[in-house]
Amino acid sequence: VIDLANELLCRGYIDESFLEKMGTNFRTLYSAWKNKRTIQEARLPEHLLTGLWAAAAEHELDSHVGLDIGYKVNYQARGLLANWMFQCSTLAEAFNIFSNNIYLLNPSEYWEKFNDDDSVKLILKFKTLQYPSIAIDRSMASIVSWSSALSGTNIKPNTVSFSRSKPKSVDKYKQIFGENVAFGQKENLLVFPASVFEYSITDANPYLRELLEKQALEISTNLCDTETYTHSVNRLLRKNLPKYCQIEPICKALHLSRSTLYRKLKSEGTSYSQLVLNARIRKLKHIENTLDNHEVIAETLGFQDSGSYYRFRKSNFSFDYSV
Repeated sequence: VIDLANELLCRGYIDESFLEKMGTNFRTLYSAWKNKRTIQEARLPEHLLTGLWAAAAEHELDSHVGLDIGYKVNYQARGLLANWMFQCSTLAEAFNIFSNNIYLLNPSEYWEKFNDDDSVKLILKFKTLQYPSIAIDRSMASIVSWSSALSGTNIKPNTVSFSRSKPKSVDKYKQIFGENVAFGQKENLLVFPASVFEYSITDANPYLRELLEKQALEISTNLCDTETYTHSVNRLLRKNLPKYCQIEPICKALHLSRSTLYRKLKSEGTSYSQLVLNARIRKLKHIENTLDNHEVIAETLGFQDSGSYYRFRKSNFSFDYSV
């Protein structure tokens, strides 16, 4: 909220009088930010975010402000989630962290990921309809810009589709996304070569990654009143992976039937099996340097036998520890 307000203010889409109407909590944090105090772990309500986007959308027809903000990589303004992603080993791991913890940025935005043989499709969705096309532009552009920043490689998608109508000028879109950009489509879609997700992230630090994950978990505990079902499942998996990798205990803890949990997670762009897989991969990266007994590792990851653990390793890593 603070970053967007500052960007829109500097670009002339809002003025100081608009900021004065955004409430005491916003003004307090905005003042702290201007005085170079750390505010990355503070949170403001979503309606302030949608209000800022709505004000920007009224300012100018076919504005490129969403693209400009999304494609800008501001290292000084990196929040908890961005810093966490920079400590991942690959873009695939970073995207899993991003998509599973996006509530730290926006409680309504979510991404669906589909893997084909040679490509990966990312579909952007919102749980509310209060976000204008410029906000969608920002989210789409930020995936491209931050993927490039994380990997140190200039990344362009194979194809891009927008649900918005075609703007008068498409030059900015082609500059960011490449030539294969379509408008008036059913979905907001990015298609990348599958190999892109295996790109390494330079200077990743596993120790810092673990610290940032713990900090994110602490912050998320304070958001329980508005947390998503994805967040609820992730929180329980981090608490006790061997117990909650089984569907019955987690349904009981969340007071949901199995079918309801599946439906809720699908609406948030994920699945229970995918969250368990991500949790096991995260846990393994934390313990593989301290444990060398495969049976103990298998038990820690919630596998009932070593054979299942070995199949998990073979399917998700380029080497097989069963040898």
